[in-house]
Amino acid sequence: MGAVVAIVSQKGGPGKTTTTVNLASSMAINGLNVLVVDLDPQAQAGVAFGVVPLPHHSVGFALYAHLNGMQVNVPDMIHARDELLVTFEGHGRLDLFATVQNTMVDAERKVAGGGFDDTLVLKEVLESIKGHYDVILIDTPPSVSALSAVALAAADYVVAVSEPLYATVPGVVVVKGLSDATAERTNNKATPQYLGTVINKANPPSKRTSEDSRVEERLDELGLNRFETQIRKNGLISAAFDEGRPVCILNPNHEPSGLYTELTLEIVDRIKQRAAA
Repeated sequence: MGAVVAIVSQKGGPGKTTTTVNLASSMAINGLNVLVVDLDPQAQAGVAFGVVPLPHHSVGFALYAHLNGMQVNVPDMIHARDELLVTFEGHGRLDLFATVQNTMVDAERKVAGGGFDDTLVLKEVLESIKGHYDVILIDTPPSVSALSAVALAAADYVVAVSEPLYATVPGVVVVKGLSDATAERTNNKATPQYLGTVINKANPPSKRTSEDSRVEERLDELGLNRFETQIRKNGLISAAFDEGRPVCILNPNHEPSGLYTELTLEIVDRIKQRAAA
């Protein structure tokens, strides 16, 4: 598909990084070639995949260098994580473009001090490698920031991560609004499409509340394209994160992995529909 998908939340807490790394793992397990780009200065995608990158092999370094007119060899900065997939027959590729906090902070300051054209920096950096992957997933900062604008400008599609809480719905509205405004702000050099909203940390059917139903209704009323598959709360997800392997890889036969697989199928299907339209 060659699709670049930004996984976005307007604030911290809903599980954006765990969603990103598990979707990537599920896609790779099922035969796709996938790259995760960690644009979050907290660098948690690297933790999830057991990677500690060197500063000059980081996304922030590549962005800062590109903004200063320097040539960077992006393929040399990619961390291959195929070793995590060896037990899965017919798997694809799983790569990580990791981050280091100080280089990402330097890059963010450089973007924030520039014009709207500078928000295209990640899109330009990824151009040389985009054709090597079926899907590129961008893990974004948990806030509205210069780096968020960079992620949206690089993306073909945007997926918001929400919780089943009233307070998270306005944040999804903000994400969709920023996605829709990106084309105008970049003079149509970037045209991301809002793909949908994932409800994460959902309650199991036996513990659903009126708030769960109302949040779903509100997302639907606002046209925020809620995905049918919801990722339920499960301690295995965070435990796997601490092991340096996403739950889809560490516990492939447990419920969370099945839900991530179902969500992956929904996302891929929507991408194919949009691409064919």
